[in-house]
Amino acid sequence: MEMSMPQMVLQPSRNSNNASLPDPSSSSLNNNNTISSNNNNGNTDQQANPETAKIQNVKFINATSFVLTSIMVIGVVLLRVREEGVFGDDFLWMKYQTLVTPPNYVDYLWIPLYLLQGLFIYASTHHKTLQHSPLVGYSQLLSSSPKESIAVHYPAICTSTILMIYSHDYGHIFLAFLCSLLCIAVLANVLRLQTNILQEMGWSDDNAPNDSVNVDESFNTASYTDFKTSALYYTTLILPFELLAGHVLGLGGIYFNMVLHSFESLPSGMYLFVAVSTLVGLTCGGVWLLWKTERKYYGVGGALVWYLLGVSIELHTPSQPIYNEFSDRAILTTQVVALLSTLMLLTMLGVRVMNTFINKNLFNCVDTLGGGGDRSVVSEEDVGTDYVHA
Repeated sequence: MEMSMPQMVLQPSRNSNNASLPDPSSSSLNNNNTISSNNNNGNTDQQANPETAKIQNVKFINATSFVLTSIMVIGVVLLRVREEGVFGDDFLWMKYQTLVTPPNYVDYLWIPLYLLQGLFIYASTHHKTLQHSPLVGYSQLLSSSPKESIAVHYPAICTSTILMIYSHDYGHIFLAFLCSLLCIAVLANVLRLQTNILQEMGWSDDNAPNDSVNVDESFNTASYTDFKTSALYYTTLILPFELLAGHVLGLGGIYFNMVLHSFESLPSGMYLFVAVSTLVGLTCGGVWLLWKTERKYYGVGGALVWYLLGVSIELHTPSQPIYNEFSDRAILTTQVVALLSTLMLLTMLGVRVMNTFINKNLFNCVDTLGGGGDRSVVSEEDVGTDYVHA
């Protein structure tokens, strides 16, 4: 008898297959969740850094403005790339000569001007400490009053400078005069903002700032107590605007006299009167900025001294159009006024610079020699003159 073994057919387990094979629907769901998660993280990062993006945009705009302006101004004024322009054509240059027109080498001031502005751009974009200074103004940029930021004003300064120089080069003198007024207005606002910031920090020419004021957390105002550091901040963040303001003031005076010379029917005595008034007005403005204001604008005074010195030297051997149009007495009068103005401003500037240097350094040695203690800056009023009798 044959015995048949029962055949066992192994059926695949449904549960085991489901556990071993991936579910397409669940996989796609997980992928969608991952993608949406990444998108949400990206959106969160973008929303978390709008302030950083805003600051980077301002840095890029300022750096681009500096590069374009420096190339265009130096190319036209110093390199004379436009041969048919006023700066490149000697005949046109002589056509616009006035009693207050300085020699051509005065224009070389544009070189240190743009070197200083390059330092400002570097300090405000790359320097680890200086870019956080309130004198740059990124914290004001992100506040409710972005117009209080100095960095925001820089493109307007570059634009007005280009318009002023190219209007002059194309012979549109009245437009150049208006653009100089616009540039002066923007620079005056920058100097005003700087003064307000320095006053809030407790800074003056004779004292270091108060480090307890509320400024950018990454900026330490106590660093101003060191003279070298204070000089660095002044050179990179303040002097570029002061020096440019003084230079543009001189250019504004030149353009005003050029506009007047376009009215050929006026007597030469009127030209002389306006020229002398221009020199006196610039001198009075320099005296006020160096002597009467709490903050001393050394850069403005230095630029005005350079301009007035150029005028006095130019009138010693005047150009042919000036020699033909004006009498020797008129030329000598203007030259004497320019020379006296130069000496006055130069003396005042030197006295103020030495006074600031002494107050920030020499008087502070008194505390060090006395054995330390409070290292605060000593002002002139704190130094007594009483004698102690034995």
